[in-house]
Amino acid sequence: SKIRTLNDLSSSNTHDDSSDEDHENLYAGGEKSGMVVQGPNKRAGDNNLVDQILRKAAEGGHASEEAPKKAQKKPSYTGTGYRLGSEDEPSTAVQPASPVAPVTRNLTFWRNGFSVDDGPLYAYADPANQEMLNAINTGRAPLSLLNVRHGQPVEVRVVKRQDEDYTPPPKAPAKPFSGTGNRLGSPATFASSPPPGSFPASTNSHASAPTVDASQPTTSIQIRLADGTRLIAKLNHTHTIADVRQFIESSQPTTRSYVLQTTFPVKELTDNNQTVKEAGLLNSVIVQRF
Repeated sequence: SKIRTLNDLSSSNTHDDSSDEDHENLYAGGEKSGMVVQGPNKRAGDNNLVDQILRKAAEGGHASEEAPKKAQKKPSYTGTGYRLGSEDEPSTAVQPASPVAPVTRNLTFWRNGFSVDDGPLYAYADPANQEMLNAINTGRAPLSLLNVRHGQPVEVRVVKRQDEDYTPPPKAPAKPFSGTGNRLGSPATFASSPPPGSFPASTNSHASAPTVDASQPTTSIQIRLADGTRLIAKLNHTHTIADVRQFIESSQPTTRSYVLQTTFPVKELTDNNQTVKEAGLLNSVIVQRF
C-alpha cells in the first residue's frame, strides 16, 4: 500500500541530522495517510535508512498537513445491479464494492531492528528487511509488512525507540473453555441454529395441502425446490406464505430449515401472514433455499 506522505518526503532536500532533535513530536499527514514521529530523540546505533526516513518525516510533515485535499472524483454509478438468472437459477443482486476502511499502523524503530504494531522484530542486518526500509524511504511499503490491501488508505505512526532493544509484547491470557462437554459413554448431542431469515420446517410429516375454494379467484405459483424438483401450487389469492409452505411440506416433507425467495428481484418471503396477492406472487415463480 502506498504511503503518500512518504512519497512526498522522498523528494525533500538533505539537511543536517541535528534537525531530528528540534522537535519531540513531529507529524506528517496526507490525503489518505499520515505519520507521527514521537520521541525520545536520543540516537543509538547507526542506520542510514532509518535516519533518512525519520529526517524526511520531520522535514516534510508540516507541509503535508497544510496541503489542501484534492477533490475526489465521484463514481458515475453507485446503484445495485442484478446478474440475470435462468430457469434453474434466480437473478441475484450484485452489490457495489464498498470503500476499504482506512487503518492505522505503528512502525517502531528499535536499537536492533523495527516492528509493526505488536508484530515480530525485523532485524536491520537482514537484507530483505533493508529492502522494506528502502521501499518505505521511497514512499511505498510492502502489503505484507503493513497487513493492508492494495489501495487501502493507511496512516503510519513512526515511533523512535532507538535507545532500547526490542521487547516482545506480553502474550494475551488464554481464554477459558466456553463449550460443553459430554461424559464418556453418553451419547453426544448437537444443536444447530437455522440461518438468518429462515423458518423451521413443519415437524408434521403428514401435512395436507391447503384447501382451494373454487368459487374464489385462484392463481398458479411455480415452486422450484432446493433439490431441483418443480411443483405447481394452485391457491386462492387469500392464501398466505404459510399456506405455500404447507403445500411444499405436503409434497416434499423436510426437517431442514429453508427460505423462500422470489426470482426477480430477489426477495426473501419472511412474513408468513402475508397473502400471495400482497406478496406479488400471482402466477409467479419462487425458489426454495436451504
